Amino acid sequence: MEPKSKILVLSHCLLNKGTRWWQNGKPVERNTGLAAEIVKFAIKHNIGVFQMPCPEFTFCGNPRPSRTKDEYEMLPGFREYCNNLAGIVAEQLRTLISMGKRPRFQILAIVGVKRSPSCAVNNVTRVVNGERRLVNERGIFMDALERRILKDGLNVPFLEFDFDSPHEVIADLGKILRFSEKVSNFSIQKCGFDIQKASG
Repeated sequence: MEPKSKILVLSHCLLNKGTRWWQNGKPVERNTGLAAEIVKFAIKHNIGVFQMPCPEFTFCGNPRPSRTKDEYEMLPGFREYCNNLAGIVAEQLRTLISMGKRPRFQILAIVGVKRSPSCAVNNVTRVVNGERRLVNERGIFMDALERRILKDGLNVPFLEFDFDSPHEVIADLGKILRFSEKVSNFSIQKCGFDIQKASG
């Protein structure tokens, strides 16, 4: 059997919460450490991690206010910055796949962050009728990244980590891992993935 090195592609703040938005008055505990649940999962199953850059931090720094997707879309230059950053990340992932001959790399999932204007996968914060609400959309950076990697032929599952309910994504990762082991001789990048079917 061909040896493979499984990896997770993670939003930056999952390994470094210090890059999350912060202003005076916000509990500093929410901006220290990392997402222990996803790290424990990776260690338990001998999975590597690839940390993506945080577009909001590298563009705005800290302290910075909590913003909606609408507000970041109106921030001059930010969408273009995300597009460029997504291109860099996509190139790095393409290099991992193309240059890793033995062992080959297998990207299990790309994990974003719920509510993030940049890195949300299914639930992003927008202003709807004058109120902040969650809507079913990609964040600005994740949308750009998905388009770039699909163009490169990488069909990778996108998952969403919720800092308020971290165990939900761990369950989904477990399903993906079991599915990948069932098709260990056929790259998950080539066959795609459906969490609901895999859990059946």
